[in-house]
Amino acid sequence: MVDTERVATLPVETVSPAVLAVLSHLCEGDCHTFGGVLEWCEARGDCCQAVVCPVCAKQFVVDDDELAELLHWTDDQGQALVCGVRWD
Repeated sequence: MVDTERVATLPVETVSPAVLAVLSHLCEGDCHTFGGVLEWCEARGDCCQAVVCPVCAKQFVVDDDELAELLHWTDDQGQALVCGVRWD
């Protein structure tokens, strides 16, 4: 379960639970960093994404909408807080 009291920088009511879990780990946890996004696809074109913490290697599988939400949040707030996700 996510400790929502530690995430003072996030508008908890407007962030999905999966996104909140990723941002809580990357922005409020001990790692405090930008997570990398890994994507793998099957031959038929189905793709999955995961956010990976470069400090502890914890992984969060996210869907397309959650990834878009993470990238949008990082563009809006992550640069100032030095955390979020990077799609390289």
